[in-house]
Amino acid sequence: MRTLFLIVLLANIALLAFGQGFFGIPPSEVGREPRTLSERNQQAIVLGAPQAELRQAAR
Repeated sequence: MRTLFLIVLLANIALLAFGQGFFGIPPSEVGREPRTLSERNQQAIVLGAPQAELRQAAR
């Protein structure tokens, strides 16, 4: 009974690793095109001067 439990446990861990993509592309991602950087949330990015330069300019 203990051996059967260990076999089932190892099979469960192996299937979890396969599903998460530890052995390559995960099955849920097969056939999808990778998103490029330009398709992401561009309006959330704010460019500006670093804080150290602002402090030196204020002096």
